[in-house]
Amino acid sequence: MSDKTAGIAAIYAAEQHKLQLRLIRRGLDAQQASDAVQDIFLRLLRSPPAELRDPGAYLRRSADTMAVDHWRRQQRHTALFEPLPPEAPAVSDDTASLEGQLLAGERDRRLRRAIEDLPPRSREVLLLHKYEGLSYVEIGLRLGIARNTVMVHLANAMRSLRAALRASD
Repeated sequence: MSDKTAGIAAIYAAEQHKLQLRLIRRGLDAQQASDAVQDIFLRLLRSPPAELRDPGAYLRRSADTMAVDHWRRQQRHTALFEPLPPEAPAVSDDTASLEGQLLAGERDRRLRRAIEDLPPRSREVLLLHKYEGLSYVEIGLRLGIARNTVMVHLANAMRSLRAALRASD
């Protein structure tokens, strides 16, 4: 076992429980918190040793970032995939025709279905770019992929969505 690995193992033993509690307090369930802690330490293990000055601060910041990402995913999922309550209007314009409202609702359902059918990585890139407004570089940093890979995933997602909507029209 290398010095770095031994050091991280010691930090893991000392900090694992605290990080799990921190994540649970921020809205994750116990299993999600445990998985997130594992991911945080895996990233720490993969990071260059000279880059890390304060492991405790890195761990706390990583946990907070994961909690925010988890909250955003929940909000995005709710906004995209949860049905509207029956009293919610289908469209905001009261003057729109019933036919227009039905067509808009149907197109929205087809778009949501098409987004659900995208490959997971392409869907994630699309949602981060279109719904969270992140740049290609920001998405690449968050997902650990190159900027050009982000562009490829986004282009593939948009092409798939256009094809799915054309096929259903």
